[in-house]
Amino acid sequence: MLARLTVAGESRRVDRFLRDELGAGFGRRAVAALIAAGAVRVNGRVAAKSTLVAAGDEVTVDARPEASTTLQSLPLSLAIVHCDEQLVAVDKPPGLPSTAGRGGAASVAAGLLHRFPEMAAIDSTRAAGLVHRLDTGTSGLLLAARTPLAYRRLRNAFSAKTIVKEYLAVVHSRLVGEGAVSAPLARRPHSSKRMVVADDARGWHAATEYRPLATARDFTLVRLRMRTGVTHQLRVHMAHLGHPVVGDRRYGGTSRADVVGGAVTPQTGDAAWHYLHALRIGADDGELPPGIATVFPAHWQALFARLAWPTALPQPW
Repeated sequence: MLARLTVAGESRRVDRFLRDELGAGFGRRAVAALIAAGAVRVNGRVAAKSTLVAAGDEVTVDARPEASTTLQSLPLSLAIVHCDEQLVAVDKPPGLPSTAGRGGAASVAAGLLHRFPEMAAIDSTRAAGLVHRLDTGTSGLLLAARTPLAYRRLRNAFSAKTIVKEYLAVVHSRLVGEGAVSAPLARRPHSSKRMVVADDARGWHAATEYRPLATARDFTLVRLRMRTGVTHQLRVHMAHLGHPVVGDRRYGGTSRADVVGGAVTPQTGDAAWHYLHALRIGADDGELPPGIATVFPAHWQALFARLAWPTALPQPW
């Protein structure tokens, strides 16, 4: 198959562009293999994975998608917070993966496919209609499209950075004053599961705004807002500030106890989760209905009770 794509939106690395545009069957490893094999060209020239593409560039790919299996739909109980003819918004529980992994395990995608079988026309192998993902340990809002046209429209909005996502997090130590972090992120060398702050040449642009809401003992409740969506962005940025997310073993280290009074510890193993919740999502250009938001995350209730924090949600940023 020969694909010809014209770049729109802001400049980015060609490997990121291809993953965004090609969809199912073209994951990170598949795209890297294509580039390594010389199957990707930008304006006629063979591309490296670090090649930057800008609006108007032509990218050609001469390859077939990697073999994949069909996503198995599962009758899961998903909390639907918005549904119309084009879009579904789900309040993902902690510990449930967004997309399908190996072995047909439960995932948000599997549950969506069961309830909205038309999403198979978008991605029948892994993600159903999901437009973006949340880490397994993160709870909160996920968007899914119901038609291929709605999927492409929303993916274009994410690429253009017109989608704004707001989160709540409980972090270690007392965070004083609001601010912003603009620190590129890259995969840690020799690790596919950990991200690090990197230089501009090697990393993906990532920007996070933060605003403390309450403090108690050695913890801070903080609002986070972002338009970029780099893997583990909020978790890495908060750890970079010296305030890792409570319960985040990967970026919080093992020297800090994720407990309050000897209790309220996120579970380990497959059910592990951390105190990061996707609260609201909106768009600058009207691509999303207004007011898409979740309720207070019930699994945070015990911690808030111990810290005497109110569970009323903050007003939109």
